[in-house]
Amino acid sequence: MISGLGTGFALIHALHAVQYEYSLLSFTYGVFLPSLLALSLIGGSVWLWSQEVDTSDTKRVGVWALLGAVMIGLGTALTILYEGTRGVDMAAPLFIISNSATGGALLGFIIGVYDVRRQAASDRANQLSKQLGVLNRVLRHDIRNDANVIQGNASLILSENKRGEEHAKKIQKQAADLVRLGEQARTIERMLQEGNKQQEPVDLVPVINRCCDRLERDYPEGRITRALPDRLLVTTTPLIDSAFRNVIENALEHTNKATPQVKISAGPCLVDGEEYVEVRIADNGPGIPEKEIEVLDRGFETDLEHTSGVGLWLANWLVTETGGHLTFEENAPEGAVVCLRFELTEDAVNL
Repeated sequence: MISGLGTGFALIHALHAVQYEYSLLSFTYGVFLPSLLALSLIGGSVWLWSQEVDTSDTKRVGVWALLGAVMIGLGTALTILYEGTRGVDMAAPLFIISNSATGGALLGFIIGVYDVRRQAASDRANQLSKQLGVLNRVLRHDIRNDANVIQGNASLILSENKRGEEHAKKIQKQAADLVRLGEQARTIERMLQEGNKQQEPVDLVPVINRCCDRLERDYPEGRITRALPDRLLVTTTPLIDSAFRNVIENALEHTNKATPQVKISAGPCLVDGEEYVEVRIADNGPGIPEKEIEVLDRGFETDLEHTSGVGLWLANWLVTETGGHLTFEENAPEGAVVCLRFELTEDAVNL
């Protein structure tokens, strides 16, 4: 639509140029400058295409450009009609209207671009508001609960010396949970500040291996098996290691088995005709409650519907913020599979 408007106006101005004789000044104002505006409109459409703007936003800019052309052109036409009632006869009124409409279209294009950017900023602000609301609820809820456990067990140590060692272990675990929660909050803070601008080629294989090595030390009773290629290069955030660490840790911690088992596999996959790199993390636990999955899909929480912690939220944000997808499947005969999918790009080819 935008390039069509520019091309149409450029042809009208070219026709105007060959139909009349001009002085240098009249040619400059009547043909050259309007033609320059039409070419600017065509250039703007090319620039908009190169920015890979969403189709809905492109249409929005196009509507603004069309509206600008119609409104300014109509205003000029009414002015010409008014002057005609006063006996003023203007030469080539249609060309005068087309000149005004060209400027109106370019003005509408500029307004449309700023409108789209304003809407994008507003949407981003709303998203950040929801995410910060989730972070606030989770931190207040989890820190309060963990602090209560620590305080309660500390009191029991003072009153029951015989069971002091058992309570001390509980205190150590809850304290470690608080430290981990602080790390997660810091990662979320960095992600919200940087958005999806900080993307770079990342080899997922050493990232996953480092996460597994650390969690094998923290959870010696667990069993983590890996089936990974030599290299798995994608474009994503450098914070992506937090996503893997939280998903794997969630599988190891929220289990009803004496020996938690986690199997990690990775490779290319095809979804709806699009090629992705997929990392599958399967466990033998009780599975992820459907209500938690619905909350993650919806994108915000309520007082009655919320997730059990910040780990899955963090993983979901890190993956989706860089154009990927996080989905859940059942793991036969028991457990769940968390699938983290990353888009293939020119800068991130799976070698």
